[in-house]
Amino acid sequence: MSKYVKEMMMDQFKTDLNGDRSVLILDLKGLDAIAEHQLRRDLRKKSIKVRALKNSLARRVFTDMGIGGISKYLEGPSVAVWGGAGVAELAKEIWDQVKKLKKPEIKGGAVDGVVIGPAQVEDITKLPSREALIGRVVSLALAPAGRIVSLANAPAAGLMSQLKTMSEGAPGAEGESTPSGEGESAPAEGA
Repeated sequence: MSKYVKEMMMDQFKTDLNGDRSVLILDLKGLDAIAEHQLRRDLRKKSIKVRALKNSLARRVFTDMGIGGISKYLEGPSVAVWGGAGVAELAKEIWDQVKKLKKPEIKGGAVDGVVIGPAQVEDITKLPSREALIGRVVSLALAPAGRIVSLANAPAAGLMSQLKTMSEGAPGAEGESTPSGEGESAPAEGA
């Protein structure tokens, strides 16, 4: 292969990665064509990209990106997967596919530039999704504000309740005593 073709392949891989420093390296050895096609189709539905690698060129690309430590996993047939909604979703989807197909093997990878092994990929699958984490942070951030609002509204609600009771109770009490009181006091004054 000429140097020009190799440089084009490396540039295309860099472009496809688009600066994404979260990549998993798989070995799809043992999968038949149908199973591999189904795997690629399922991953494509989740916006996960798959690329078969030429190890020597991939080492250069990863070194240029600052994740050269991933090179130790580039032995034998290697496939890179990246993308999806986040690192946790990527790892979960790959882990589920590996368990379902029983043939592919997770060699390792990198998460935001930090090189990880296959055991750490399993740990990542246990993490909640990005959206779930954002939801937890938002709820924790809003909890004190909600308490303050409820405490500030509590005295006002109590005061409003008492005013309502007084306004409902006062006309009925005055209405009952006023007409009978007026009727009794008017003749008494006239006499």
